[in-house]
Amino acid sequence: MLEFLRPIVIFDTWLYIILGLVAIFFLRLIWLARRDRSRSIFALERENASIRITRYFAGFMIVLVLMLGVYYLSLVTPTIVPPPPDTPTPTPIIALPPTPTPPPLLPTPTPTATPAPTTIPTPIIEDTPPPPTPEISQGQPPNCPNPAARITQPGNGAAVVGVVQVLGAAAIDNFDYYKFEFQDPASGDWVFVNRFDNPVANGVLGSWNSDTVPPGQYQFRLVVVDKIGNYPEPCVVQLAVK
Repeated sequence: MLEFLRPIVIFDTWLYIILGLVAIFFLRLIWLARRDRSRSIFALERENASIRITRYFAGFMIVLVLMLGVYYLSLVTPTIVPPPPDTPTPTPIIALPPTPTPPPLLPTPTPTATPAPTTIPTPIIEDTPPPPTPEISQGQPPNCPNPAARITQPGNGAAVVGVVQVLGAAAIDNFDYYKFEFQDPASGDWVFVNRFDNPVANGVLGSWNSDTVPPGQYQFRLVVVDKIGNYPEPCVVQLAVK
């Protein structure tokens, strides 16, 4: 019953290496979460970062417990599991080649008439027009005076559905990161959507899945933050989620 412990002694070095790499991975995740918490402006972002730190620390402790378990079993296993018995080498048996048997006579095949192939008419497939694509209003260009922190699409008052692709620019001086937020109509609070760490001079900023909120009117904004935590006036657009 204890034979399953023997691989722990044989492969303990590889187990240490694998668990050590996992522990280093958790330490890096903890460091990144602490950095995000220190840079966060809003309480919701800091709370999310603290939850991530707690989760990653728990994973790190589990890896340490596994490493201690491998160390303990590698010390105890040789004393409680005897070495496997030597397997005797079987004596090879030399077999004499069999006497060849002449092949049996095969009957002469009788030719049979090949039936004519039946022609199957090719069905005619009528082309059906594709279903119409629902039209979504693009709205008006938003009034965002800062060209380095602006949204060009979707426009102000646009009607959106599903995943919305956001175009514009996020490249202020001393750039650190930018993020998307929308305003909860019930509470009036700004809800964090996503964060991006690379500047965009003019192009695709990211996307927002509008299916995560009920249909209605929403304020959606782009916030571009510099390395000391300051940010210009956010670019806000009014969107109608269908």
